Amino acid sequence: MKKLFTLTFILFSFFAKADYWTQKADFPGAGRQLPSGFAIGTKGYVCCGNSSSSYFNDLWEYDTGTNIWTQKADLPAGGRYGGVAFSINNKGYYGTGKDNSTNTSYNDFWEYDPAANSWSQKANMGGIARGFAAGFSIGNKGYIGTGRNNSGTKLTDFWEWDQAANVWTQKSDLPVARLQAAGYSINDKGYISTGNGIGNLNDHWQFDPVLNTWTQKADLPAPPRVDATGFAICDKGYLGTGGDGPLYNDFWEYNPLTNQWIQKTNVPGTPRDDCPSFSIGNKGYIGLGDNGSYMNDFWEYTPDSACATGIEDASTPLGITFTISPNPAKNFIVISSPLAGKENLDITITDVDGKKVYESKLLISDFRLPTSGFQKGIYFVELVILPTGDDRGGAKAIQKFIKE
Repeated sequence: MKKLFTLTFILFSFFAKADYWTQKADFPGAGRQLPSGFAIGTKGYVCCGNSSSSYFNDLWEYDTGTNIWTQKADLPAGGRYGGVAFSINNKGYYGTGKDNSTNTSYNDFWEYDPAANSWSQKANMGGIARGFAAGFSIGNKGYIGTGRNNSGTKLTDFWEWDQAANVWTQKSDLPVARLQAAGYSINDKGYISTGNGIGNLNDHWQFDPVLNTWTQKADLPAPPRVDATGFAICDKGYLGTGGDGPLYNDFWEYNPLTNQWIQKTNVPGTPRDDCPSFSIGNKGYIGLGDNGSYMNDFWEYTPDSACATGIEDASTPLGITFTISPNPAKNFIVISSPLAGKENLDITITDVDGKKVYESKLLISDFRLPTSGFQKGIYFVELVILPTGDDRGGAKAIQKFIKE
């Protein structure tokens, strides 16, 4: 029984590491509000922002491997806050923003090369200069829109930037004007959530770049707000913080397949707004912001989805190896394991809501399972070695596949 207890403890420890925050090294620059964040490889970046009397153009790099911040080359343009940042093909991009001290709004657009630690100016955003816009990147295209112009008008226009051509093209307007919204992308779709339009908002919109259309999705099931922050990990979106008079530190996960929100563990520390964020691999990062004073704490989020916690890789430490092909699948999958027929293997398949859709024994090494009757979406295949009477403990591993 000792082996079984040990393996059970290992399994519990492996699967329990989910939906929690870890405090990382404080941001070493001045505390600030409305800086912008982006990620390149294993490094995250925070640019610009403002405090009570300063408008910053500095850039800081966060190394997830060493938990160290390093100051990089300043943005070679005016200090500002409320700009938009994202990354495309190992380059970072920052544009638009506002400097209240000179009553200046911007529509300039800049590329950061981390290898050279240098900035180069790109074509100005096609629309009018603005602050408090929202944006995201999809593939080799970047998107910026909404916000507020220098005369205070809230905007709906939306623009696409082509990295290869360095050209901006106007796309369909977001149906509801706003500023101070959160923007992020999940796979091949973009999302704009919350912000201030006619009052503060909790609506949620999806942009399809192929169809050039906006579709309203499920509202955030929480108070309306401005200056929330969002990012994506694997196949899900995450949104939190912000304010609506009171400040918030709640945190929500959006599943585009089910069009549902689920509340997750609150962002630690006091409620805040105006935070930068980004995601790297299977982790998310949020920090800084404003809670009545300017903050510089910084936090790492580990989600509880199978993709995000890396449980697809559980086969290596737990002794079970298997593959799923083709993936994505249409009419069938083949589950291959060298242990089939040699071990007492159970197979269970569940959908993203945890509903069991299939279970059986895995008796042959290349098991072909028809999937034409499965709904489109993400499924999780769990292989379990059952405990035996000779005091051998069980083990399990999980992988996912996509049904098209």
